[in-house]
Amino acid sequence: MSDSDADPLDLPEPKPERPEEKEYDKQIWLRGLWMLLFAMLFSLAGTILGVTAVIQFLWMLFAKKTNPLLADFGNDLGKWLHDVALFQSGATEQKPFPWKSWG
Repeated sequence: MSDSDADPLDLPEPKPERPEEKEYDKQIWLRGLWMLLFAMLFSLAGTILGVTAVIQFLWMLFAKKTNPLLADFGNDLGKWLHDVALFQSGATEQKPFPWKSWG
């Protein structure tokens, strides 16, 4: 039996994409862009938190007490990092600051 004698293979017609599937794909790609941006900001915030910790340490070393403004900033930055982690992991759709209040 040769290949020319074989019955042709019937392939199913591709189904047209539904509009809601196309919109969902667009939303996923947009979320991916936000995730990329927040990943970069998360890294920057980690550096800022490290610098804040060093300054706070030096403050405590010389002033013998903590700087309340630095402590509050560190607390707020930690909450923001938490919010970013929730968004990045898919635990929430709520984007962190500036879409949400600071602190």
